[in-house]
Amino acid sequence: MDIVLEKLQTVPDLAVKFAPSLILAVIIFIVGRFIVRKASVTTITATQRIPNIDLTLAKFFGSLVLFIGMGVVVIMALSALKLNLAFIASIIAALMVALGFALQESLGDFASGIMLALFRPFAVGQEVEVAEQKGVVHEMGLFSTRLLTRQNVLISIGNGAVFGGTIKNYFEGGRLRLHMDVGVSYDADLDEAIAVLKDATKKEPRIHAEPAPWVKVTELGDSAVNLQMRVWTDAEDHRKVKMELPKLIKEALDAANIEIPYEQGMLIVKNGKEAS
Repeated sequence: MDIVLEKLQTVPDLAVKFAPSLILAVIIFIVGRFIVRKASVTTITATQRIPNIDLTLAKFFGSLVLFIGMGVVVIMALSALKLNLAFIASIIAALMVALGFALQESLGDFASGIMLALFRPFAVGQEVEVAEQKGVVHEMGLFSTRLLTRQNVLISIGNGAVFGGTIKNYFEGGRLRLHMDVGVSYDADLDEAIAVLKDATKKEPRIHAEPAPWVKVTELGDSAVNLQMRVWTDAEDHRKVKMELPKLIKEALDAANIEIPYEQGMLIVKNGKEAS
C-alpha cells in the first residue's frame, strides 16, 4: 500500500512535467488535421481546373493528400511528446509487416484504386457495370468504388474486384444503340410495316437521325413475322426512350391497321378427343 501511495504522490509531478508536451501534441494534431483537410479540399478544387482532369481523378488526389497529410501530422504529434521516434518507427515497421499479411486484400484494393485513377475506365456520374453490379458511379476512393443504383441503393465495391473484373461503361461512347423486336401479322404488308415503324421514330426527338433508324425482318415466327428496330440515342436518354418507344410503336401500327397478332396454337381433334 505504501508503494502505491508513493507512486500516486508522483502523479502531480509527472502531470506538470508532461502536460506541456501533451497539450502541444493535441494542438498539433487538431491544427494539423484542420490544415490537411483544407489542403485536401483545395487539391480537389485546383486539380479540376487542369485540362483533362475530371472529378473522379480530382477526388482521388484529394484523398491521397488527406491520407499522406494525416500520417505526417501523427508523426509530428508524437515528436512533440518527446518519444523515442526510432523505437516507435521500429514498432510501426513491425506492425506494418504484420498488417501487410493480415490486410493483403485491402492493400490490393489500394493498389487497384491507384490503377483505376491512372487508367480512368470510368468517371463519377457515368453508369457502369462492375463486379456484377450496375449503377451510376457515386464516388471512387482509395480502397473502394461506390455505385448508386436506379433503386437509389448505394453499393460499395472493393477496388480489387472492380479493377480485376470486367468493366462495362455505358456512358463512355456518348451514345447507345437500342433495339426492339416487334411481331406483325403474316397478312401485313412488310414494306408498309417497316415504313410505319421508321416514321414512328420521328415522333421521339431523343432518337438520333444519324445513324438512321434501322428496321428489318429478322424471323418468321410461329404466329408472327418478327421485325427488329434499331435506333441510337444519347447514353443518358437510352432508358427513357426504351420506356416510351413501345407506346409509339403500338399507336403507329394501330393507326396503319397493321395487326400485332396474339400467340397462336393448333388444336387437333382425333376420334372425338382433343389434342393440342
